[in-house]
Amino acid sequence: MDKRRLQQAKELAKRAYQVHVFSDESTDGDPGYVASVPELPICMSDGSTVEEAKRNLESAKVDFIYFLLEDGLPVPEPRRLDPYVCVDMSDFSAEEGEPAQLPSAHIVELQTA
Repeated sequence: MDKRRLQQAKELAKRAYQVHVFSDESTDGDPGYVASVPELPICMSDGSTVEEAKRNLESAKVDFIYFLLEDGLPVPEPRRLDPYVCVDMSDFSAEEGEPAQLPSAHIVELQTA
């Protein structure tokens, strides 16, 4: 790997990309998590915990961006998000008197730069 290009990829990967994490299951039926970056198509990683999936995603982002740079392709900018997110809670049921829980597929984080 070209050291200068790798350093540039590491710097670009630090930008505030949106990170989606959702629960998944391996072909063996083992539970796990998948983390992805919507702005970087097919850039994703997995792990046995949310933290592991996010940690693995950091390396995947650097590699993904490195190869975009190597091929002379543009690196997508992080999307600016509205600071307010509305969730229709009518889709989620809960026992009377208990708070509704979002399914793990709805875990969304914004990485801070």
